[in-house]
Amino acid sequence: MRFPRFDMERMQSQWEHKVTYDLSESGVEALTLAEITRDPKELMKTKLGYAEGVGREATRALIAGIHPGHEADDVMITTGTSEANFLALASLVTAGDEVVVIMPNYMQVHGLATALGARVREVWLREERAWTIDLDALAAAVNPGTRAICVCQPNNPTGQVLSQAEVQSIVRIADQHGAWIVADEVYRGAERSAEESPSFSGRGERILVTGGLSKVYGLPGLRVGWIVGPRERIEAALEIKDYTTIAPATLSEALTEIALERRKQLLERARFLINERWPLLEDWAAGHSRVLHWTPPAAGAICFFSYQYPIDSMPLVDRLIREYSTMIVPGIQFRAERHLRIGFGMPSRVLHSGLAAIDRLLTTID
Repeated sequence: MRFPRFDMERMQSQWEHKVTYDLSESGVEALTLAEITRDPKELMKTKLGYAEGVGREATRALIAGIHPGHEADDVMITTGTSEANFLALASLVTAGDEVVVIMPNYMQVHGLATALGARVREVWLREERAWTIDLDALAAAVNPGTRAICVCQPNNPTGQVLSQAEVQSIVRIADQHGAWIVADEVYRGAERSAEESPSFSGRGERILVTGGLSKVYGLPGLRVGWIVGPRERIEAALEIKDYTTIAPATLSEALTEIALERRKQLLERARFLINERWPLLEDWAAGHSRVLHWTPPAAGAICFFSYQYPIDSMPLVDRLIREYSTMIVPGIQFRAERHLRIGFGMPSRVLHSGLAAIDRLLTTID
């Protein structure tokens, strides 16, 4: 396997702890250990031995409870959603398969499919139709050689949500050719409305759903994710996990149970923060409406802007990082040049200052 360079993660890993204002983050403001821990003294009694490879049954039962049609044995705990995506694809795809990736998308799945020797077909959401899916284009791309369709619901980087009808149409297209669906639902629960976006879970026999605690729950540092799907696929993924992380982190899994038991409150927190801070970004963008275009995000603390400044996205972001100590994500890292992904889930003072830094840079370009 030869992995293509994952440009976005390399950039963020290099700079996120060095810049003053990180607006590249796509989740909501992180919780502290004190905020998530019910009883620190009880946590101190936790024995730091190996956890169960698949994850504790109690933890898996809580995750199954938010995925229709599944039980604890249909769930595996992973080290972040990134490992979940890795194991899901690595256990499904072999060289010569075709993988359809609905774009734009978190480029991990695109890179993984390429590294596994698959032929990747891209089907793009339509920006001119507010980043909605072109189901005719998807139907044309999927064929008997398609092993998997990769979809991010809600979408990263656009923040848009597939409707119930669109989700069902994707399932129907996959079923027609015996293809699997790998649905990254790590942003599910971060909708601006109180209505949770439709899940792919429970809609068929060839569906793997991945998720985790990083984006909605405000707990990225726990590095906890999961795969939900048919038990034989969980077993197949476990055989690969034996070569990677082996088991979850014991303390992280203990805190995961606390978080999932408080899921309702944590989702309410995420939606409050998103609805409180989106107007700050929207008002800023309105001041640049001559050169920026955007569709307001339906979910997630991210917005994907197209722009008309005479500079490509990577040089723009590179200047922003080096000259103004502020980071956002260049569209080229999603294969969407002349776009920028800006997060707004961070503390308001960071968001304000980061946007002001962008303004200072743009005055030198406009």
